[in-house]
Amino acid sequence: MIKRFITIIITSLLLLLIQSSPAYDLIRISLGAKPDLLLIFTVFIGFRYGSANGVVYGFIIGLMQDLISSATFGAYALIFLNIGFFVGFLNASIFVRQVTAGIFVTLVGYLIKVIALFLVSAIYSELSNVAVLIRSELFVALPLTVIISSPLFLIFEKVAPILYDKDKIMVGDNTQSYIEKQIYKE
Repeated sequence: MIKRFITIIITSLLLLLIQSSPAYDLIRISLGAKPDLLLIFTVFIGFRYGSANGVVYGFIIGLMQDLISSATFGAYALIFLNIGFFVGFLNASIFVRQVTAGIFVTLVGYLIKVIALFLVSAIYSELSNVAVLIRSELFVALPLTVIISSPLFLIFEKVAPILYDKDKIMVGDNTQSYIEKQIYKE
């Protein structure tokens, strides 16, 4: 549990450094928005480990993003908390762990982010700023994030058993067949 917490925080910090780097900002300059790496990671954590972990790590990841952003403090913490919570529910509903499931849950997570940003911006900003925000987030950043989520989900799925999972028991084909036989026997 402690190992998972530390490695998730370190991974989040690395993604935050990449996302806030000047080189990564070139994507925003050329396209008008950039993919949200922290959202993809939050979606992955919530989808793989469930709502409870999605809420905790989503809040922490959002809080880290709040510390470096100029948005209303606490807005990203609440947004990412909700993303982790709702995507964690999809964990129980979607049994397929493929790239298409990752794309779908990233899309759901990003739509939650856009709706929450719209609500927060509608309260604290002018209407013209809200329209620009929604246009850039919905029409540029959403497709970029969904496209980049496929390779990142593959990387996270390969790395998760090594870094994040506390039980590193590898189940071979023979063991899996034995377990299935025992389940069906009962």
